[in-house]
Amino acid sequence: MDHHAIDEIFACLKGERTVYSYYRDRYSIGLLRHLARQRRQGEALNVATLKKSPYAPLLQKPRVKTALAQLGHEAIDEGFLAAHDHDPQQEYFVLTLDRWGSERRKGWRYRQTSRLGQNLVLQLNFSNLHDRRYAQLGCPTAMFNYGNHPTASDRNTLAWARIDLDWASDCALIEEIQSDWIRNVAWLGERAANKLRAGHSPSDAIRYKSHQLPLGATQAYCADIQQRYAAIWAEAMLWASIQFIRDELGIGRVFYHSEQGGRLLKRIRWSAPPRSLYTDLPRRFCFAPTRELPPFLEEDKEVRQLLRQHREIEFFCLNPEQSEERNNVR
Repeated sequence: MDHHAIDEIFACLKGERTVYSYYRDRYSIGLLRHLARQRRQGEALNVATLKKSPYAPLLQKPRVKTALAQLGHEAIDEGFLAAHDHDPQQEYFVLTLDRWGSERRKGWRYRQTSRLGQNLVLQLNFSNLHDRRYAQLGCPTAMFNYGNHPTASDRNTLAWARIDLDWASDCALIEEIQSDWIRNVAWLGERAANKLRAGHSPSDAIRYKSHQLPLGATQAYCADIQQRYAAIWAEAMLWASIQFIRDELGIGRVFYHSEQGGRLLKRIRWSAPPRSLYTDLPRRFCFAPTRELPPFLEEDKEVRQLLRQHREIEFFCLNPEQSEERNNVR
């Protein structure tokens, strides 16, 4: 997308402090809320219709089972689901916006965008509760993030998503979701635990990125981060992205890269992201494989040339019932 489109989004949304809460499997209730909201007047949504739809796997989620057990054979409406969309153990985050990429051809492939232009970045930042504990290590802000990634400069960013979109075709492509924080904390936590097992005192120091950190406090912090966020960060980031695309931007159709397609179109030749982020994760969210391209990529000459050589490439689409008839477009 070009910078004018991102400027327009920033003018409307950037600068607001958006608090976002997440609990394990929240997306299952959220996707059903979206589905109930989209039903045509007089068109009922119930367990029987869900069992025949691409969203049937959501019925196996314990939270969904518990909620729907109260309905029996009655229709499922958005208000009923909204009343069950909470958890006393939910984690809180702050969402911020940024941009990534370039409209200049020189060096744009280094940015790993599928087409020339910029991506909108949605950043999932830790809350003040986390930041107060993190500050006890004596670390600078964002120590576990890389400076050449699209993380917030003044916040501790747990994860981010890069999004390309097109208003005219009413669709968006989630280019990637990623977390430096989880990967680096896991690595440092293992180092710290090994030192403690080897007999080092908790009051000793451990070196990380030229900083001397207290060994015992560092190991405890890293273990807590792993326990709290390792299992949920990816689904929290993907659900935040889907909510943002649909509820804030008003875009209906959401695409997501497959593992092979993402590597090809983003020109990833060396260290690839975890494969599960582009296989298991979208399937858990009921994305369906499709041969259809996001329309704005179909209009891109370089993308078309590349895909003519790789006709097996697939995407994922969150509106499978709308994509079924388009699956043989290439």
